[in-house]
Amino acid sequence: MSKITFETALQNLEQSVQTLEIEGLTLEEALKTFEEGIRWSRECNQFLENAEQRIEMILKNDSDEYEKTAFPADLS
Repeated sequence: MSKITFETALQNLEQSVQTLEIEGLTLEEALKTFEEGIRWSRECNQFLENAEQRIEMILKNDSDEYEKTAFPADLS
């Protein structure tokens, strides 16, 4: 079994959303797709939480205190 990446989880979440936007899904199909979307949303959230923890570890100063810096909204 291959390891799931954030990009794969996000792509699967986007696919679930696109599928839910299709007209004519049965209730059962919509519920199954919604459940899958929730699963992928949780996967993405876990990846983001892990990334946040890693960033905080990197930003820890010499006194073992975190130096939080606001990220600019637009990185371009």
